Amino acid sequence: MESINRKLSISEMAQIHDISRQTLIYYDKIGLFQPDFVDKETGYRYYSTMQIPLLREICFLRSIGMPLDEIQQHNQINNSTTTITLLKSQNEKIKKKIAELQFQQQQIEKRVKIYQDTNNYAHDQYKPYIESFPERRMLYYPWHTDTHTRTELHYALMRIWNISEKLGYLPGRRWGAIIFKDSIMAKDPLHKAGGCVLIADNLVQNHPPIEEPAKLVTLTAGDYVCIPKFGMPYDTSHIYKILQWIEDNGYEVTGDIYDECLLDAIFYGSDRELDFCEIQVPIQKKENANENLK
Repeated sequence: MESINRKLSISEMAQIHDISRQTLIYYDKIGLFQPDFVDKETGYRYYSTMQIPLLREICFLRSIGMPLDEIQQHNQINNSTTTITLLKSQNEKIKKKIAELQFQQQQIEKRVKIYQDTNNYAHDQYKPYIESFPERRMLYYPWHTDTHTRTELHYALMRIWNISEKLGYLPGRRWGAIIFKDSIMAKDPLHKAGGCVLIADNLVQNHPPIEEPAKLVTLTAGDYVCIPKFGMPYDTSHIYKILQWIEDNGYEVTGDIYDECLLDAIFYGSDRELDFCEIQVPIQKKENANENLK
């Protein structure tokens, strides 16, 4: 009767677990899973059938996304308690990744809709809607108060990018304009308004001094009423439209306004000369503000 503990070649071991010979060679090299016996004359690797459960466990952990270094640490103290802890930890990581992927999917779907709708845009099709945003940080540079033109917008944006380079940071595609709440309340919405780009958190925490008049501006987390529009940020008609909606629906403005450029006019190739943007205004219900005063 053939012994249950017989030797398997590297090809046989790989075939049983549906992995490549190269994978087993690599596992051997890093000390994760080594052969039971190596023929000194030929260099052939041989495995024991008793090693199959361990390799099966390694393959399972890899299939659920477990990094090799964590599997290696786990194998050193492998028992039911540590395995449960390991699997729960990986489950939490997967939940977080799923949430990230769902957010990315939402952003893709939103951007696809923007691309599809730009050429069919009509003012009466786009109504204000409410969306929640996390806290966001912006690197801001003011426009010249007497020059509200497309050229001035691009000048401010180039200044921001130059400042970002000096800080060792390359800004992403999220950019637009900041219009300050205090200026809105003073009936002078373009006072101190300027261009901005979204920046990474590590720049906020470790950045060198930023030379005036540039500065960091924080957009608070919470609900924002949003409305897409064709128009430049210095066209205040859309701002007054959304402010009227806020008043009519029992909300109040709680912070600075972000006018994000979704599509630059040069991108979508139509005969329009205006950027496709989205105004985002932080809001809260007026009764909430009253409750906070009690």
